Amino acid sequence: MGISPVLRASAAAIVACASISGACALRQTRPHADLGIPPCPAGIARESLLSADALQCWIGASHGRWRRLNHQSHLQALVVEVEAEDVRDAVEIARRLVGDPMAVEFSEILVYVNRPQHGELRVRRVRWTREEGYETLDYSSPAGDTPLTIRASPED
Repeated sequence: MGISPVLRASAAAIVACASISGACALRQTRPHADLGIPPCPAGIARESLLSADALQCWIGASHGRWRRLNHQSHLQALVVEVEAEDVRDAVEIARRLVGDPMAVEFSEILVYVNRPQHGELRVRRVRWTREEGYETLDYSSPAGDTPLTIRASPED
């Protein structure tokens, strides 16, 4: 005697649901790609965010982790490029960078927090000045560009 078509269809549906549920569970528990970069030691994450050592590790924030990619200083201004899992952490990251002992000499700090997403970079810029405090600006740019890309064309 063979298996009834209804029983066969029910079994197939159960197997399909189990496969989908398993795939969802794997997706939720999969660790973030660390790119071979370790978490920062506590001392660096608290006190030395602008040091060379902080370029080599992930730092935790409220909505995920982040890392400093680059920084440049121009007169009294400091420009910092950050990659983060969530741009909602931009002000938190900027506050921590402004509080770094190496940042005390700057009167303006611009922090560009970017998150690669679907072929573009989602960027939140946080500007801090002693006089005005913190202000933010959100924008997107092509994924191949960094927020600090300089574009110039020769004048004719």
